Amino acid sequence: MAVETIFRLDLDENTRALTAGYTPGQDGLAPPSWDDLIAVAQAQGWNAEVLDQTSAVNFIEACRESREPVLASVGEVLDGSFALELAQDRMSVLLSVTPPRGGRRVTLSDVQAELAELGVVYGVRDASITQSLADRRANSALIAQGTPPTAGTPTRFDSLLDELKTRQEYDDKAVVDYRSLGNLMLVAPGTPLMRRIPSVQGKPGLNVLGEAVPPVHIPDTPFASGLTGVVIDESDPCLLRAANAGSPMLVPRGVLVNSLVEVDQVNLSTGNIDFDGTLKVRGDITAGMEVRVSGDVVVHGTIEAARVQAGGSIIVDGGVIGLAENRRGGHATASRTAQLIAGESVWARFIENAIVKAEKTISIEHEIRQSLVYAGQSVRVGKPKSTQGLITGGEVHARTSVNAGTIGSLAAVPTLVCVGVHPHAKARQAALRQRRASLREESDKLEKLIAFLHQNPAKDMNGLSARATATYQRVQGDMAQLEANEQRLQELLRPLRSATISATQRYYGGVTLRVSGKQLSVLEEQTGGCAMLNAEASLVEIR
Repeated sequence: MAVETIFRLDLDENTRALTAGYTPGQDGLAPPSWDDLIAVAQAQGWNAEVLDQTSAVNFIEACRESREPVLASVGEVLDGSFALELAQDRMSVLLSVTPPRGGRRVTLSDVQAELAELGVVYGVRDASITQSLADRRANSALIAQGTPPTAGTPTRFDSLLDELKTRQEYDDKAVVDYRSLGNLMLVAPGTPLMRRIPSVQGKPGLNVLGEAVPPVHIPDTPFASGLTGVVIDESDPCLLRAANAGSPMLVPRGVLVNSLVEVDQVNLSTGNIDFDGTLKVRGDITAGMEVRVSGDVVVHGTIEAARVQAGGSIIVDGGVIGLAENRRGGHATASRTAQLIAGESVWARFIENAIVKAEKTISIEHEIRQSLVYAGQSVRVGKPKSTQGLITGGEVHARTSVNAGTIGSLAAVPTLVCVGVHPHAKARQAALRQRRASLREESDKLEKLIAFLHQNPAKDMNGLSARATATYQRVQGDMAQLEANEQRLQELLRPLRSATISATQRYYGGVTLRVSGKQLSVLEEQTGGCAMLNAEASLVEIR
């Protein structure tokens, strides 16, 4: 193709290159300029975009200086092009468009034909294609989108105990009636305890190829196995009822009903006590004794240097007092220290020379002295709105808050108070990891056994395959529950920046306050206040 003038433009149909030619010596005609090149290109049906500016300028300069014919490449004519990228999951298609330079534009039908070639039949967005093709710049656009599957709903276990509770719920600001702490929640046979809401499977989606995309399978987790004192309702397999009278206690995926045992006291005449149920002691638990129950422990007297472990709460109308002799490293030795471990909360009138651990709250009416105290939620010493609660010596750890009237003593006894970090989280994480490894090993063995029996039906005797499948489903349910526990634990592992330590009356010298890993040492007596983390300054302040 050529235009006859002082120079010409030729298009190579094979390479699509534009070549300009100029012959000097024509009278009265100046060498070509940039505007001349554009005019000639437009006369041949092209725009200025077909010209390469650098090559064109070099051609113009050569025309001005040369007395010989000049022939040079000054640009190219290109058709528009496009590419389609099908996502690996087949849920979307991405269109990448390169606009033309003087050539043919990509059309909607071009893209539609290529989509048909790829097998894309669902979720095509013609409007997005048209908009992308109309853009004069290189661009990319999502032009087809599948419908993802909808997520299912996991099995839910709803406790019905709230409707039965007579025991007051305690929090940091509630008024506590310590005389009512011995009350127990008791249920009669047949009482509804928990309802299981079965899992709901998600709905399939559709990818851009028109293929169904199955949702993630949600296991229908049953009630936990080995629950004692309960029975599944005969007419409603999703309802758990009490099988006998006793004290109910929530556990993962179920409820236990602990039988209630009452004794006058725990001493050498009764021996150590270890059973599944709730223990009520009318008197004391004396030094050296051990009590381990799955439910609550209610003591109307005192707990001496004994070891008491409860799956529920430990309630002591009197106090907890270990022995102060034979101290090592600032704390009484384990054999002479009262040790309390509660799966829920601890209430007592006072604590002295003791190790106390609770998953939830620890509420003490008067004083904590020379003890190690660990609460998964909060610690309160003193009645609400009172300034009389004391923490003297030892260590007190809680995740959310520690509240007392006075922390420390005139004698500057070393006293450590820590908040913001869950005191049990690390140990719980290690236990979950060990449990996961055990379940994974069991699951792998069951999968191999089920596959073997499927391939060798003759080996399936006495319903072995059915039992293996049932066990496998139970293990998968345990794995699902474990994953839920791990997700909840992640929140506990993070430092809680809103945690506080409050002494309404005063702080004494010798006290160390630690909030979310940052520490403040109190060197001399000062007025009470609320110790909290100043995130900007990254230090602990008393306000």
